[in-house]
This record gives sequence, structure tokens and C-alpha cells, in this order.
Amino acid sequence: MTFGVENVAGFEIGKIMSENSLVFSSLEFLFRFLPVFLVIFYLTPVKYRKIVLFISSILMYACGEPQFVLLLLACTALNFLIGRNMRTDPESPCPHSRWRHKKQRKWLLLALATDVGVLAFFKIGNAADSNILLPLGISFYTFKMISYQMDVYRGKAEAAGSFWIFGSYICMFPQLTSGPIMRYGDAQDSLEAPRCTPQQFEEGLRLLVIGLGAKVLLADKLGLLWNDIQTIGFESISTPLAWLGAFTYSLQLYFDFEGYSLMAVGIGMMIGLPYIKNFNQPYMAVSVSDFWRRWHMTLGSWFRDYVYIPMGGNRKGLPRLVLNLCVVWLLTGLWHGGSVNFLVWGITVGVFVILEKLIYGKWLSRHSVLSHVYVWIIIPLTWVIFAVTSLKDLGIYFGRLFPFFGVGETLNPGDVFKYLSMYWWLLLGGIFFCIPAVSVWFNRHKRKWYGYALVLVIFWAAVYQLSNAANNPFMYFRF
Repeated sequence: MTFGVENVAGFEIGKIMSENSLVFSSLEFLFRFLPVFLVIFYLTPVKYRKIVLFISSILMYACGEPQFVLLLLACTALNFLIGRNMRTDPESPCPHSRWRHKKQRKWLLLALATDVGVLAFFKIGNAADSNILLPLGISFYTFKMISYQMDVYRGKAEAAGSFWIFGSYICMFPQLTSGPIMRYGDAQDSLEAPRCTPQQFEEGLRLLVIGLGAKVLLADKLGLLWNDIQTIGFESISTPLAWLGAFTYSLQLYFDFEGYSLMAVGIGMMIGLPYIKNFNQPYMAVSVSDFWRRWHMTLGSWFRDYVYIPMGGNRKGLPRLVLNLCVVWLLTGLWHGGSVNFLVWGITVGVFVILEKLIYGKWLSRHSVLSHVYVWIIIPLTWVIFAVTSLKDLGIYFGRLFPFFGVGETLNPGDVFKYLSMYWWLLLGGIFFCIPAVSVWFNRHKRKWYGYALVLVIFWAAVYQLSNAANNPFMYFRF
């Protein structure tokens, strides 16, 4: 599918775009869309680069989701207008009057009702009726809109004075489909006059390649084992293979999503946006709470700043703390999807977080080795709930994880050895790259000749793999 928009800054950008342009780990994106975009972007005068970014992002989205591009544009335009109406004029006689505050609150409520309503309609509607399609990236761009309105209302950010700046913030293609969820205040200056130093461009390119390697060389390969387990049927796998599947899916999801985040942040840095940390060695966590402080950090900070703290956080007593955590994790589950398994997943994670707060969190902090074992058992179990959408299949899988329930019958008791012989090197590689010492070593040596050589090897290995395999979209695209 091509998009018939031609002659943008002298280039026929529409002719090189198709559905695969949305997927960073595709040859079309890496060798057609991205190079042409960067050439156009840097040939354009600085003050017009935000326009190039906005138009390119909309064209890219339209190629993959043509039926929802008008929804994205309408939500963007409406939030821009609401933000302008909430803006306080410092030259007015009473810029902070009670009347002005009431007016701002009305505009804020309108924005929240619209953004939450649109998100809820598609999330719940898609879960209830498969004919209602879920717009790509809606969970991410609506959260950016909500955070923008909240920050403008609270006075933490100035309302955008230019639609091009606001449109670029909401729709920028590096973050549009799967985040990270950047705050407007962090991006405003970079979008007004996008500039990039050679050092920043180099670091962005390095992150892009590392993210590509994590996705193509680790996540996609680990996904083959999970696909094999699904093909066999959950009721027929052995207990060891069920546990191996849970661990494998946990690693696959991590390298898939962190790979995307690194690529998104890297591309952003290549056009002058600031670095955003979205993961911090989550599998080195010592508790479930600690894990979620390290995993998808921009989503966690969003719920903290716009839900948990406004509800009172931990400042209003124990019952209120428990209620606040329940609400946050219920909403986190709903954010990922409207189907029942996501609600169960959110509630389950919330229960462990609450238990750690109330009962055994201090005990975990005193037993380092056991706390790591605890995380590597509990987190994969929660990811199984996340991965298996059918409650019936979920019950069967847990019956195989814990066979004393007597669910299912193993067809091949030695099946785990077959798959370990095929995937042991990938599993060891996945665990190896979860170790903080690996990233510490790389950051220390990344500007040495062998650091550059390593990045080049990762790039060409990933490209070779892409040229010989079907394209696999990122897992978080479905949210």
C-alpha cells in the first residue's frame, strides 16, 4: 500500500511508504523511510523541522492505519484547542482569579472526558466485539494528551502556542505506536527548534542498533519457543516445559519491548529529542514492586503522577493506600486491554504489591538471593496471565505449571529436553543480557574501536536475519 503524497521538500516520500513503515524492525523502515526522513529533516531550516516531523508522522501512521488517521488528527486538534483555552494570559487583569480557575477546570474535564472516553470505547469495545478495531497506539497517544492537559492545568507546562509543536509532540512517529510516554514539558524546547549534536546523533544511532538487535536476534527467536508451546496445546505439555515457556515468554516480552523503546529513543535523539529511560534492568529487581519501578518506567510514572498521588498516595492511612494501589493496578490492567485476563493480571500484580507493602517486603529486602528467586518465579507467572487471553486456557496452563491440580495429560514427559537442546543458547543469552555488568561494560567501551565493531556486527546480523525471515511486529503494538 502506498500513500499518494508526493514532492515533500523535493522528495517523493509518499511513494516509499507502506504498512511496514510502521515497524521499526523492517527493512523498509530502516533503508527507505528513515533515511529519506532524516535527509528531508536536516535539509529543512530548523524552524520548519517540526512541520516535517508532524507531516512525516501522519503519513507514516496513515499508511498503516488509514481508517484511524482522522481520529488521531481530530483528537490532536481538539486537545490543542482545549489547551489554548486553559492557558492563562499573564496580561489579563485577574490571570489567577477564581472565575478563571473554574473555566480551566471545565476545559480540563472536557479534555479528560473526551480522551478517556475515546480510549475506553475502543479498549472495551474491542474486547466485547472483535469487529471494533483497536487503533494503533491509542493507549499511548491518549495518555500523552491527558498528561499534557493535566500539566497545563497545574501550571507545570505552558500550553502549546503552535499546532505544529503540539502535533509533533502527540504524533511523532518514534513514540506514536508504543511509547515511551514523554511529557510535553520534556519535549517542548526540543520540538520548537530541533537540533542535534554529532555526539547525540551517534548515541541515538547506537541505541537504534542495540534495540534492533534485542528485537530481531533475541525476542523474535525466543518467540519461536512460545509459539511451539501454543501449537502443541497447553493441556499436552509437561510441567518443566510449562515453566520453560513462562520464562521464555518473560524474556521475549522484555527484549521485544525494550528493543522497541531503545529504537524509539534512539530515533528521537537523532532528531534532537532528549534521552528517556524506559527500562532499568527489571529482572534484577528484588520484589514485584521494584520490578515495576524498573519496567515501562514512563507508564509507571504516569500512573504515579496522575492517579496514585492525586488520590492521596500513601499519605492518608493504610486503608486508603490499599485502595489507591488497587485502583492503579486495575487501571493498569485495563490500559493494556479490556479482556478479562488483563483485569486478572492487573489485580494479581496489585495483590503482590500490596502484600509486599504490608507483610513481607522488609523480609525480602534482608534476603538478597531469595528476593531474586522470588522475582524470577512470580513475574513469569504473572506474564502467563498477561499472555493467555482465554481464562479456560489460562486455567489449563496453570494446571500444567502446578500438576497436582490434575489438569491435562503430558504427551511427552521428555519434551522439555527437546526444546532445551534447541533453545538453550538463546535462554542463556537472554539471561546474560539481563545482567547489569553487561551494559556497564558496553557503556565503558562503546567509543573504543571494538565497541563500534560490536555495534556494526549487531546491525548486520539483524539485517541478515530480517532479510531471511518474515517480519514480526512489536508485541506492544496491540496495546
